[in-house]
Amino acid sequence: MDIPANDDRQEPEIGAVIRHVSMTTRIHQTVYTLENRTIQLGAGEVRSEYRVLLERDVIKDWTEGDVAQYFGRDIE
Repeated sequence: MDIPANDDRQEPEIGAVIRHVSMTTRIHQTVYTLENRTIQLGAGEVRSEYRVLLERDVIKDWTEGDVAQYFGRDIE
């Protein structure tokens, strides 16, 4: 039995968010939300970015870096 090829699969558009995860953490009785996203760049490259929120206020806007690796869980 032949397995059909999935040739219809398209690359995400440049600038598309291909992964987004978030978690909350408490530091000295203050609860922060950490968000991490992966953005599709050209030529199959990606960039990870993170931001920090306090309630709904952004206290550190999207910055290049990958904090998801510190979330303590598999995000794949």
